[in-house]
Amino acid sequence: MTTEPTEPTDSAESVAATASTATTTGFTADLFASDGRLKAIPRRPARRTALLDHLAATLFEPARAYTEREVNEALKTVHDDFPALRRHLVTGGQLTRTKDGAAYRRQQPTGPLAGATPTAP
Repeated sequence: MTTEPTEPTDSAESVAATASTATTTGFTADLFASDGRLKAIPRRPARRTALLDHLAATLFEPARAYTEREVNEALKTVHDDFPALRRHLVTGGQLTRTKDGAAYRRQQPTGPLAGATPTAP
């Protein structure tokens, strides 16, 4: 009996699996267990920022608005303390939130490290 391969889905689980695979940088790869879940939220600002950048890039599409529930569901796939991750993503600038908390959006990186080509003086 042969089975047909299934199409990849855009579910939070499949996106979370991507968050811990080869797309992780050497800087963040050691933060994930073999099951794809985050071991701990780093305390050092540089490591936490690298992790948050990675999570934002792998869990959230840039042009899409997300409800708080959708953000929570995506973050639950990688760590139990999803409220802390959500708060860090907002305070770190990776996600923006409307004043009423109804919608979240992924922020595009800005500045010279975001792929902008520096101009000559």
